[in-house]
Amino acid sequence: MKYAASGTNVPSTQLAACNFIREGHYHRHVRRMRQIYQRNMEIYTCWLREFFPCGICVTRPKGGFMLWVELPEQVDMVCVAKQLCRLKIQVAPGSLFSASGKYRNCLRINCALPPIEKHKEVMVKLGEAVKVAME
Repeated sequence: MKYAASGTNVPSTQLAACNFIREGHYHRHVRRMRQIYQRNMEIYTCWLREFFPCGICVTRPKGGFMLWVELPEQVDMVCVAKQLCRLKIQVAPGSLFSASGKYRNCLRINCALPPIEKHKEVMVKLGEAVKVAME
């Protein structure tokens, strides 16, 4: 009833999605995105190794496009995130992903974003901020 009252034509959207899947476009899209995300993960991992100090651990969880970065215990990524926010750089400290606030020394990197020069520059600045926090 809600859809009839609002004039929204949901069945046409559902039919389009159905045709997209039935014609094999969905599986091609997923295969293509897997390749893109895999390549992105490799590039971002290289940037982490290049721009971050030694003493970090990078984990690549299966089935996604995020990297989990563990830093030495003395690094508080919540504080680093606040400093980076002033530079208009947003990061996801590990404590965001813990109900108890653990993993303050961890960081999640989204590799779905294309590895363009702008993102490389952000990784350089992030690495510099982590170096300062480790001193």
